[in-house]
Amino acid sequence: MVLLWAVMAVLFALAAPQASAYRLSSGGKTGGSTDYRGSCKYGVFGPRGVLTVGVESPTVSGANTKRGTRREITSVRFRVEVTDAFRDHATLTSSGWSSRIRVRQNRSRTWSGLTFQQMDWRGSYGADILVEWWNSTRRVGWRWHRNNSFNYYDHYGRGPYGPFSSCYRYNSPYN
Repeated sequence: MVLLWAVMAVLFALAAPQASAYRLSSGGKTGGSTDYRGSCKYGVFGPRGVLTVGVESPTVSGANTKRGTRREITSVRFRVEVTDAFRDHATLTSSGWSSRIRVRQNRSRTWSGLTFQQMDWRGSYGADILVEWWNSTRRVGWRWHRNNSFNYYDHYGRGPYGPFSSCYRYNSPYN
């Protein structure tokens, strides 16, 4: 029976998405936010190679902006910036803002889908995620996260290899 519980615990741990980002900075009144492991896919399209940097949408909870309340609702949005992992994480490109979702402070929600950016295959890339909380008129809080864990998939679709701390073209033992 103990072995069965141990096997089930390992399977649930593998099935759950892994949180893999750390907080760079934050300000104001924020709710919770969890970012997940990114993906890095190398592909060959015609004469050139491309690295596709992918980031899963964060899971967020609403902000508590008034003392003594438990059912406040804030709207939340996010965007992803692809950074140069070799040059002090300078921003190279950024996605547009996500749609806003309304979420209570004691609940959590997420967006469907992933955010992808295609980059030159010769670089090494990171991903920073900016999450903002808004009331009906203004931004009440923000938080920056840096994704520090990427699964790598080669141009044959094999993988995941890793996790790696940045997205770069990995020479797998099968290439």
